[in-house]
Amino acid sequence: MKKINNGNIKCRICGKSFPVLATHINRMHKLTSAEYSKRFPGAKLSSDKYIKSVSASARKRFLKDPGLRARVASRTFDFIKNKKLTPLLQRDYKSAQICLKNKLWKPSIILYGSIIEAILIEKHPQAKDFYGALEISYKNGDISENEYHKIHLVRDLRNFVHLHKELSEGKEINDYWAKTFSDICESIIKRFKK
Repeated sequence: MKKINNGNIKCRICGKSFPVLATHINRMHKLTSAEYSKRFPGAKLSSDKYIKSVSASARKRFLKDPGLRARVASRTFDFIKNKKLTPLLQRDYKSAQICLKNKLWKPSIILYGSIIEAILIEKHPQAKDFYGALEISYKNGDISENEYHKIHLVRDLRNFVHLHKELSEGKEINDYWAKTFSDICESIIKRFKK
């Protein structure tokens, strides 16, 4: 990728230059960042100048407000040791929030349940599955008794991804359960980020 004098990078399709190409290639060329990168291996999507600028801006904000890092880290999942899992948690967390905001109860339940499962299993890697991680978390006091019982419901309601299961159970998927799962997820994130 050839740098331009102003610190922008040039689109390899049309030759226009931008600090960040992602929006341009998506709007103008109808390509995702992944498709562009596959088509042009090694191509940058953000200029070095832009990356440095964003990094410097974040650094200033963290210096100005020392408590900000802890608040931001709770949603960046910095407390998760498995760094390959972190971007997946971030992606699903954002998706779960969008689903909840748009009253998409079932997908938000499934996503929050998946996040809760991943966090508990990462916290207790000796557990073989979600159930085992849940039991250890409860015994160790990582979660309250109330959360323990609600998380068992998380395990059940997540199985409603199978429509026949949902049909046979006859339980209603509604905003109460979606918001409950969101609250449990937030509580676990806050507790484990310490």
